[in-house]
Amino acid sequence: MANIKKRTLTKAGKKIITWCLDLIQVLFPILLVTYLLLILLETVFEGSVSSYLNLNYLLIAVVVIGLVAVLTAPSKTPEARSEKLTVKSVLMIICVGLGGAVIIWYKTKEIGWLSYLISVVGGGLIVILYLLIWRNDNGEEDSERENSQDS
Repeated sequence: MANIKKRTLTKAGKKIITWCLDLIQVLFPILLVTYLLLILLETVFEGSVSSYLNLNYLLIAVVVIGLVAVLTAPSKTPEARSEKLTVKSVLMIICVGLGGAVIIWYKTKEIGWLSYLISVVGGGLIVILYLLIWRNDNGEEDSERENSQDS
């Protein structure tokens, strides 16, 4: 009788642990994006966040939960669906590049004309890297399909 209770407690304990690890996997990206948005808000409007919240505590929580999420991540990740590059995705990439360029310019505007050059190069690099990543993801899947069809 005692063994049966131990087994049910063990199964219940495993369910709780699995639930907690799933929660951490979902919670980490949410905390990370929240932290990055608050840092951006604090950068643009100085004192707007730091007067209410110490961002260092949030950073500690993000790092700890991130470590747990990475160390307990499942070995198989779900496959991302392959999408072709459309006009909508190109516009999104350009908007991300422009947004990055504006942020870079805002942080470097004190150095004069050089800040414009740095922000244009930075925004261009963001667009190029995004396009390369997009192309590599789709190209890698295509080459895997060709290899599997050859064998």
